[in-house]
Amino acid sequence: MQRFNEVTEYFENTIKSKLNSIPNKIKSIVTEIRIKVNQPIVIITLNDRYYLSEFGLSNIPHNCSSVTRNEFNECIKKMCNYSFFTFENQINEGYLTLKNGHRVGVCGSFSNNGEIISCNDIYSMNVRIARHIKTYGKYIAENFINSRNHLLILGKPASGKTTLLRDIATELSANKIKVLVSDERNEIAAGFNGKYEFGLGPFCDVISNCKKQVSAEIAIRTMSPDVIIFDEIGFNDADILKKLSNSGVFTIATLHSFDNGTNSFILNQLSSEGFNPTIIYLDNIGDIPRYEYSYTND
Repeated sequence: MQRFNEVTEYFENTIKSKLNSIPNKIKSIVTEIRIKVNQPIVIITLNDRYYLSEFGLSNIPHNCSSVTRNEFNECIKKMCNYSFFTFENQINEGYLTLKNGHRVGVCGSFSNNGEIISCNDIYSMNVRIARHIKTYGKYIAENFINSRNHLLILGKPASGKTTLLRDIATELSANKIKVLVSDERNEIAAGFNGKYEFGLGPFCDVISNCKKQVSAEIAIRTMSPDVIIFDEIGFNDADILKKLSNSGVFTIATLHSFDNGTNSFILNQLSSEGFNPTIIYLDNIGDIPRYEYSYTND
């Protein structure tokens, strides 16, 4: 519930009041708060989805007041500490990072040069509540240390991949493994005002707000990592992973997938490049990770 209360401080007063009316037992399992201009507020929990009405949570949108443009803009301004342009680079990448590691995805109308110019260009936001919780990181970390093979964590969006990745980094650091976290979107360690909200341990270094290619090169030249951790790899990252493998550095990364990866274009591309990791799959938040298949380097 503490994490939920941290997030409500960023909302306009009318919206904040509605959010505070949610029962405490629900607050503790809220994962997302989704807000759109002229639409009802949507609450996502670990096991259900609701509309937010004047009288609490509802399963139907009727009698749920819509968020006004002024209310929405006030939320954005508070999240930017009333300095929209200070957060301009993040916003143009589609997100904001709040204190304590909470993340806000933003959508709206981009200009011809790919920028959002003002609050009025943003129409919707998705506030994702961050939690540094113990999952199956120790179990995964021990298997990784024993296997000495690259690792890919697959799962659909919001299945807990980043939370697990954070836990694995902490466990590896506790085992005196030199870890470098390439935190491109500032989500794993959540840097804010000169410090990281999620301490990952003395053997873990973090490079934030930096493209994977650049952070990987910096890491190899200066930090001598045993392992580099990436979140959300894509089509353009196959070459990076291959180069790291050839440099003697192990990689742990996440990949969006709606199945165990057998039909993943990215995974097939990586395999064709000679990058054959151990694969685990997450069904939902809190579920036991399933080892789908693995390759060996023998």
